[in-house]
Amino acid sequence: MNTILIADPEPVCRQQIRQHIGGRPGFRVVGECGSPYETIRYVNALEPDVLFLDVQLGGERAFDLIQQADHLPKIIFTARNESHALRAFDHQALDYLLKPYGAARLDAALQKVVSRPPADRLPDHTFASYPYPKNLFVEDGGRLRRIAVNDVRYFKAAGDYTVVFTEQGEFLSSSGIGSIERKLDPALFVRVHRSFIVNIERIDACYRDIGKLYLVMENGQEISVGKHYMNPIKSLIL
Repeated sequence: MNTILIADPEPVCRQQIRQHIGGRPGFRVVGECGSPYETIRYVNALEPDVLFLDVQLGGERAFDLIQQADHLPKIIFTARNESHALRAFDHQALDYLLKPYGAARLDAALQKVVSRPPADRLPDHTFASYPYPKNLFVEDGGRLRRIAVNDVRYFKAAGDYTVVFTEQGEFLSSSGIGSIERKLDPALFVRVHRSFIVNIERIDACYRDIGKLYLVMENGQEISVGKHYMNPIKSLIL
């Protein structure tokens, strides 16, 4: 079942999408919102598989809106004209729908939902044969500082950058979190969220709350596990 959140300032447009989806098996609308604040809150709380997002929601902030969320759904942008189409696809849009919606066009967008894996699904890795590094170098002032991989507690995405949390402090890497993930030993580091990679040996505890799983790291940081990243953590629970 693909869950869908509709974010649009126009109630009539939200209703049209909801009514169309209501008659399609395999899809369920879990919520509607009409403001940027509601959208971020609902995306984080409901973790929908798909977000219908109007390009005018929040004005110029609409394209940056999803970057503020902890969960990354597939995004179908909606608009009154084609002027934002190129920018939408630069932001990994699954589709771009023009209002008013036609039934055939909505069906085509829903077909793309089922034919493409979720945006934040953990990929299948074919691991390289070379050994993973025991040390990494991070920028520290005007020089590169060596840190032991085992000293890293977790990595957190920060836009196009990544914050490295270690015993010695925090360091900012210019590499994206996906690039960093490919350098790490999967026996030690696990991607548990769109924005987090954790060192398994630095997890102090985990707990469930309102259907979500949270990790408690040694430094007290709590990290929610994305629903598409559950299996690696579940495999560690006896």
